[in-house]
Amino acid sequence: MRLGLDEIEAGGVVREYTVPVTTFPDLSAVADAAQFDFTTFLEFRLRFKRAGALVELDGYLTFGIKDICGRCLIPFETKIESSFTLTFTPGKESSFDQQIEELELEDEELGQVFYDDEHLELLVPLQEQVIISLPISPLCKEECLGLCAECGRNLNETICTCEKKVFNNKFAALGKLKLDS
Repeated sequence: MRLGLDEIEAGGVVREYTVPVTTFPDLSAVADAAQFDFTTFLEFRLRFKRAGALVELDGYLTFGIKDICGRCLIPFETKIESSFTLTFTPGKESSFDQQIEELELEDEELGQVFYDDEHLELLVPLQEQVIISLPISPLCKEECLGLCAECGRNLNETICTCEKKVFNNKFAALGKLKLDS
């Protein structure tokens, strides 16, 4: 996936892509490691705007996944939507060796993608945005009650009568401490 700089008109240009997950080389490995499946194509709506040698990209992506809830362990499907902004900058070669050398990024470098010729390579930056948009702890629903710590029952489906053990928190006494102002 690439876009020529000459394709970006004065007022900008909008491109829409609907691509299979297999277009991106690392996404299958990420899905396997995190044990989820992509259920739809990846859809991108990208608006490119040029300011001299800089190219601003405002993007929106959407796709579906089938995952396992982090609280109740039930499989569920959800739609992921994410917006992002990237700045393509001429110059610096973005080779792997140079990225290793630059361990600390400055604020203005976050969201920057470097290009060397008259084309913007979109594959790696778009793949990164998909990975960033994935949930760290997926939930089937925000109000999911999870599993009972004693018997393992799904608290979304049944009421549990287990006696809840009081957590022995050594710092609980600090909550009762009153300080004079």
